Amino acid sequence: MAKSDFGHVWHEKQLNTVDDEIARLAAICDIRMLDPGVIERVINGDDSVCGRSNEKAFKQLRSLVGLHYSLTADSIQAIGPEESRKILDRIRERIGQRYDIGGEQ
Repeated sequence: MAKSDFGHVWHEKQLNTVDDEIARLAAICDIRMLDPGVIERVINGDDSVCGRSNEKAFKQLRSLVGLHYSLTADSIQAIGPEESRKILDRIRERIGQRYDIGGEQ
């Protein structure tokens, strides 16, 4: 495996793990994460976005959204914006088949 392939695989694995957990926690809280304005409300700690109240899950979700953005920034720096976008598109498609994540699918 080439060094650049390893970086790509590593970033995809990290984002997959975090985004899977985000989707699971969003489902617990009954949140459609990709609907307009929802992510911003989660980041701002607005738990009124939840369809079901679960303080612990919402707190974890909020932390993981921050981690997602940090991992995405690292990915963009390491493998470039185009490759990072492809990874995120694949993850979004896969997760969207399992969860109602909102947004345009």
